[in-house]
Amino acid sequence: MTTSKTERRKKTIQRINRIQGQLNGLKTAVESDTECEALVTQTHAIEKAVSSLMLHMIEGYLEHQGKDLVHQNPEEALDAIKRLFELSHR
Repeated sequence: MTTSKTERRKKTIQRINRIQGQLNGLKTAVESDTECEALVTQTHAIEKAVSSLMLHMIEGYLEHQGKDLVHQNPEEALDAIKRLFELSHR
């Protein structure tokens, strides 16, 4: 099922807001002299959330722009997908 651009944008903003909340929580934990293990756990959760956000955005691109590009110019579409893959794995 294809998600509308408006709905996908809304979900993207929600994810960003959640990550901002996690970062604020981490900052508070650091300021409160929280144990390192807890900080690492929180940092790992943030890392996973950012990774999930990136995949969500790539999926949105492929769902909305990528499909059209594949039909119009398959070689250009493949190059764009390769670039996204490379960027997401740096």
